[in-house]
Amino acid sequence: MRITRQLLAAAALAASTVSPAHAQVQAFPANLQYTNAACSVSPKELSNWFVSGRVSKGGFVTFANSIGFPAQNTTCDFYKWAHQMFLWISSPAAGGIVLESPVFFDINFDAQGGHYIPNTAGVARHSFAVRGTKTQSIQPGGQAGGGDTVLSMNGSLVYFGVHANDVYAWFNTAVSNKVIPTAAPFPNTPAGLAPVVSYASSQGSSLPDANALGLELKTAWVDAATVPNPADYVTIDAMVPNYVKTSTTQWTINKQSPTVAKTLALVGIHIVGAVQGHPEMVWATFEHRHNAPNNAFYFNTLSGTTVQVPYNSTGTWSFMASGGAQSGALVPQMTIDPNTGNVVATSGNTIRQNNVYRVNPWGNAPTTASAVNNSQLISLNLDILVMLGLVGDVRANYTQVGAVWTSDGSIPSGPTVPALRGSLLLANTTMETYHQVVIPNKSASMGCFGCHFSTTSTGTSHLFPINPLPTK
Repeated sequence: MRITRQLLAAAALAASTVSPAHAQVQAFPANLQYTNAACSVSPKELSNWFVSGRVSKGGFVTFANSIGFPAQNTTCDFYKWAHQMFLWISSPAAGGIVLESPVFFDINFDAQGGHYIPNTAGVARHSFAVRGTKTQSIQPGGQAGGGDTVLSMNGSLVYFGVHANDVYAWFNTAVSNKVIPTAAPFPNTPAGLAPVVSYASSQGSSLPDANALGLELKTAWVDAATVPNPADYVTIDAMVPNYVKTSTTQWTINKQSPTVAKTLALVGIHIVGAVQGHPEMVWATFEHRHNAPNNAFYFNTLSGTTVQVPYNSTGTWSFMASGGAQSGALVPQMTIDPNTGNVVATSGNTIRQNNVYRVNPWGNAPTTASAVNNSQLISLNLDILVMLGLVGDVRANYTQVGAVWTSDGSIPSGPTVPALRGSLLLANTTMETYHQVVIPNKSASMGCFGCHFSTTSTGTSHLFPINPLPTK
């Protein structure tokens, strides 16, 4: 498998035309193609993820079989699960992508709480404009750290979406309607999944993705008109807030036309879902390769040496000026007024861009101790991204930053419990932008479970329970 990967990498680097994979390999330091191969996927295995049985441009990828997740698993199994789920969710389907298909719901919030918004194949009806009273509301803010928000280098606000699949929605509905006990964990075994499938069926709904188990997603988007090449991004159409640049310190929502239709480009996505034996869920995140540069990090080479890759911000980034320094970066310049939804400059600042970088590359602190985990993610990413790039698939432009779970399926009661595995300090530069760094006298960057710890499986999810689906 390693020889195959090196040949593929060499082919991509030697290509006379710049494919997405060529660009991706160039975005990594060149010696990363020789990273330790502790986590790899062969061309045959990746081909088996595709319905057609071969890696193809725009090919439909099946969802990862979460109910069949191996009991005797490795770290690599979790990372592969996450990557297959990403490729499925972003697969073309019915004029859009799977995220826009009927197996997924958007979740919007208002004063009455969260609501499942059904998708209709081929009909764009996303609305990322609703600002409610809950901290997880869909809005251009509130995800990057409190109410702080982010402006891309080309002047686009970052818009956020929240989504769940049908298994999650029907489990939530069954629990809300007391068909399934309130204390039940997220379905993660055949016995736990069966009553969800049965209940959905009794309501006239089939679950074609039942073996994917319950999934919740958060997505981050920018105006596609502001990126250098929209064809390098997964895109959707959506309604977003229509802001008027009232002054350098305040943008107000247009009262006559409060929303506007835009084509949006995907810059980040959290994929969270249970797998067999893991009701705590696997928490994974992906980013576009042009988002932001990495802090210095370490990896292990094929020869067994540990190499440091230094911080390097030279390049074209959506959230960092080329050559931008770490000093002065990650300072919020604007926030969202919770009462009006207006964009307001933070104290002493104006509404403008601020440099962003990935503080904990691959979801781990930039120390030699992280080299093993980093190498697994780098290895898997290069395998998948090179093979996708050779066929010109747009998904070659997205990298798995990492994932986190517990070793024994236990529910984490805090952000530093010994059972945590994977990318312990995981964050997405477009969503936890300002939560990546240590906050003096308050807290440190603590990864997903810094916020999502609980005593129950469903308690780790800030979405559960929301208003149920309508029933007969």
